[in-house]
Amino acid sequence: MKTRLTGVAMLCVVLVVAALAAVASGGAGGPGAGGPPLAADVGAAYAADATAARRQCNFVLAGKGATADGSVMMTYNNDWSPYNAPYFEVVPATDTTYGFVKILCIGDIEEGGINQRQFAVNYGTFTGLDPSVVAADPYEARGVTGELWDLLLQKCATCDEALDLLAEIADTRGFNSGVAGSFGFADSNEAWCFELLGGHHWVAQRVPDDAILAHPNTIVVRQIDLGDPDNFRGSPDLQEFAESIGRYDPDEGPFDVAWAYSDRERLLTYYNTNRIWGAFDSVAPSLGLVPEMPYETRPVWVVPDEPVTRQDIMAISRYHYEDTELDQTEDYTLMSPHKQTNRPICDRTTDYSAVWQLRDWLPAEVGGVLWVAPGRPCASAYTPFYAGITSVPEKWAERTAAQAFCKVALRLDRRGKIAGESYYAHYIPLVHGVFGAFEDQVEAEQAEVEAIALGLEGAERQAYLTAYSAQCAQQAYELALSLPSQIVPPGPRHRVSISRVAAL
Repeated sequence: MKTRLTGVAMLCVVLVVAALAAVASGGAGGPGAGGPPLAADVGAAYAADATAARRQCNFVLAGKGATADGSVMMTYNNDWSPYNAPYFEVVPATDTTYGFVKILCIGDIEEGGINQRQFAVNYGTFTGLDPSVVAADPYEARGVTGELWDLLLQKCATCDEALDLLAEIADTRGFNSGVAGSFGFADSNEAWCFELLGGHHWVAQRVPDDAILAHPNTIVVRQIDLGDPDNFRGSPDLQEFAESIGRYDPDEGPFDVAWAYSDRERLLTYYNTNRIWGAFDSVAPSLGLVPEMPYETRPVWVVPDEPVTRQDIMAISRYHYEDTELDQTEDYTLMSPHKQTNRPICDRTTDYSAVWQLRDWLPAEVGGVLWVAPGRPCASAYTPFYAGITSVPEKWAERTAAQAFCKVALRLDRRGKIAGESYYAHYIPLVHGVFGAFEDQVEAEQAEVEAIALGLEGAERQAYLTAYSAQCAQQAYELALSLPSQIVPPGPRHRVSISRVAAL
C-alpha cells in the first residue's frame, strides 16, 4: 500500500503542521470553550504560515438541481506545487472490484478519479483539527491512508456504499494521518462532503440537490442531524466526544461540528474565508455576501441565482477575484493574479484542476466524464476522459503532457513587464483564445459524440470513447506545446495571431 504523504506532499504538510503548532489556541474568538464566535476576527490570523497555506487545495460540489443540465458536478483544485504535474491511469475491473480512471501526482500519490459505475471522488483538502481532538482520538499508525481513494473507487458504485465503507473503516482499522482532511464524493444522483475528525471520528453531509457547497482548507460542516441519514452520516458520539474533551458545552448553543473539532484559527483566516466567498458570490451574488464571511452568518451551502453550467463550475476553479474588492491586480496589469496576497482559488501552486460531470439519464460509461486541466486551470484546457475508457494516451500516462501545460503557466507568471503591463495581462488573451477555442469545440461535439456512443454497445462503445478521449487529449497537448514559444517579449518574428495558433 502506498502512503499518501510522500515527497512534496510530506514537505507541504510538515510546513503547515509546524505553523499551526506555533499559533494553535483553544478558543479564538469564541465565548468559551465550545461556542462559535460572536464576530469573526480575521485580523492577521495565520500571517506566519501564509507561504505554507498557499500550498493547499479547494473543492466545490453541486447538486443535480443546481446545474443547468441536471448533472451532479464536482470541481477540485490541487495545490502543492506548479511543478507537481499529474498523470493518469486506467485501472481495469476484476471479479470483485470496479475499473476506474485514476489521477496520480508525483510519487504515485493516488488522487481519486471516476469509476465505471459513475461514482467519483476527489482528493480533497488539508483541514486542521484542534490538538486536543487529535490527542483524544489519535490517527492510527496502521489505519487506512493513501489507499482510501482507490478503495472507494474499487468498491463503491454509489455514495451510500461509500458512506458504509467509511463507517466500517472508522469502526475497525481507523484512519491514518495521511487522510488528514476532507474530500468530496458523488454519484449521478447526489454529492457528499466528508470531514475527517480524528482517527475514528468523521462526519459527512449531503449537498442539497438545489445547492452548491464550497470547501477550502477548513471544516465546513456545522449543525447536523444524525437521525436523518439521508442527509447526514457520521460517528454516533460526535457531540458526546466533543463534550468529554471540553470542546462543546450544551449551555453555549447548538452543537457545531466545525467549531467543536476544528482548529478555530483556521475557521476564521482570510485565505479560507476569501475562497468560500469567491465561490458563493460567483453563483449567488444576490445574497450580498461579504468577503470576510463572518462565522456566525457563514452558510455551508448556497442556492445559485441561476442553474450553473459546467463552464460556470470551471470558472470557479479559475477564479482570481476579478472585478471585486479583493482583486489586487488592476485587470492583471500590475501583476499576475497568482502573485496577489489575497489567496485566490486558482493560485500559483495549483498544479491541476478537475471537474466531474455525472448524469443519471445516461449509461455510466457515457454519463460520467472527468474533465482535467493539467497545470493552473486559468492557463490550461479542460480535457474530457469518459468513465468508459480503457486507456489514456502515453503522454498523459506519464508527466509529459501535464508538464507542457505547466510550462505555459510558468511563462505567464514570469517577472518583468511588457508595455507597462504584466506578462500575464499581455499574453493571457492569447492563451484563452487557444484553449478557449478547444473547449468550445469539445462542447459543440459533446452531444453528437455521446449519441454515437449510445448507438454502440460493450467493447465497441468503450473503444469509441477511448479513441475520442485520446483524440481530445492529443489535441490539447499539441496546443500546450505550441504556446510557450509565443509567450516572449514581442518582436517581429514572434507576432503570431491567436487565430493562427488556435488552428494548430
